[in-house]
Amino acid sequence: MKREAENWEHYERMIARLMADQIDTSLCVTPNARVIGKISGRSRQIDVLIDARHDTDDSRRIIVDAKRRKRKIDVTDVEAFRGMMDDVGATHGYLVCPTGYTAAAEKRAQMAVTICLVPLDHIKNFNPSTWPACQNPACERGRIFWDGYPELSMVLQPITAETNSSPIVKRFVHHVGKCDRCGRFHVQCNTCGDILSTPEDDENDIGHQCSCRMPWFWLASVEEGDDGAKSAELHWCQLRGVVTVDRRPYRR
Repeated sequence: MKREAENWEHYERMIARLMADQIDTSLCVTPNARVIGKISGRSRQIDVLIDARHDTDDSRRIIVDAKRRKRKIDVTDVEAFRGMMDDVGATHGYLVCPTGYTAAAEKRAQMAVTICLVPLDHIKNFNPSTWPACQNPACERGRIFWDGYPELSMVLQPITAETNSSPIVKRFVHHVGKCDRCGRFHVQCNTCGDILSTPEDDENDIGHQCSCRMPWFWLASVEEGDDGAKSAELHWCQLRGVVTVDRRPYRR
């Protein structure tokens, strides 16, 4: 049973990885997300959630259901999935499976749902246990899912007698993402290698810096959108302002 559960989780994480590698950088990916249904009022588990990265606008929300099983997707699966889309406010959805789908399922899917085939043999060389471990002390077996790669730059003016000397631009690439179990945000600096853990619900948290000690820091917070839905957000904070670099639904 344990091996079966691991394979199921591996398939979900593989689909999340494929989505994150292919979508527009203005969108962010959250594996194993939880969203409060607008109709049901219940917490709904979503295998892969795709939302806007930089603001609280969820009008482009996409959800993905990864069904690792032997039988084909049928019309009842599509009906249930459409119901979840309505409940969580998704405008489009992907039903992903390794074995195919019936003609009735394809007809019912229409424009709002895309049915994708991802064979199980794709999972052979995929192992999320190699991802960095979550640094939240309260999280067990969580792994960090990187879904963004912001490049931060700093312009340096050389100190020289020549008045026409060109400024030097130093670039710092980071990985941003969240734990695939507890959802905690993490940042990794590719320059020094530090991984920072940034809780969004700690009022005493004043921000985090890596060993590079650059003139910026990382901070997470909880924000509320126009529709009243709350989201956890990861921010890059520096003298010129604050930029939101990652998001996910807020877990109460």
